[in-house]
Amino acid sequence: MTEPDLTMLALGTDLTGLGLNLNSPDSLHKVLVSPLADTPVRADLDFEVPACYKHTPPRLQPGYLAKFKEETLFYIFYSMPQDEAQLIAADELCARGWWWHKKFRCWFIHAPNNPVVKSPANRSERGTYLFFDTSIWDVVQKSDVEVFFEDVERPPGLPRNNIPGSQPTLAAAAAKAVGAAAGGGAAGGGGAGIANAATAGAGAILRQ
Repeated sequence: MTEPDLTMLALGTDLTGLGLNLNSPDSLHKVLVSPLADTPVRADLDFEVPACYKHTPPRLQPGYLAKFKEETLFYIFYSMPQDEAQLIAADELCARGWWWHKKFRCWFIHAPNNPVVKSPANRSERGTYLFFDTSIWDVVQKSDVEVFFEDVERPPGLPRNNIPGSQPTLAAAAAKAVGAAAGGGAAGGGGAGIANAATAGAGAILRQ
């Protein structure tokens, strides 16, 4: 070939002609920025990380998510499966009166100002509930829904000692929230029925 450009494209370029020592034990990227660069590479600058950045962040604790909105708690729960943050988000949701339905695999809570009716055998209750629907990422109200206590997962019950702004004991807070949301309930108060059944139940809330 007589054209130098075509020769370079077809056969390539002799790297030694660019000032590279191919026999050097050091990495070539330290001395070559680009075949099109006319100046050698600058030496790596020594940066010193400030001492304020050299610390271990505190471990996430129950109660730290108390200031988060419920939508954020749902995001943490569904986006971090099998993570400690998922358990703590579930703990906070339960503290706000939400319950995890093992059969429907979703979060639900009593609809305000809608009493529930407990079954004669004290195994379930029927009423109006708010369900968090992940398909639309919003709360959906459903009426005339029967909830069996055995299908309600018990709260994690994580300790919240010595945490500023923490909620009361989880079981007590959840039972109080459910009882208040149920408005006392009909036929003996269905809100307390879910609270007692979920607290006495077994299993982990992280069955994803």
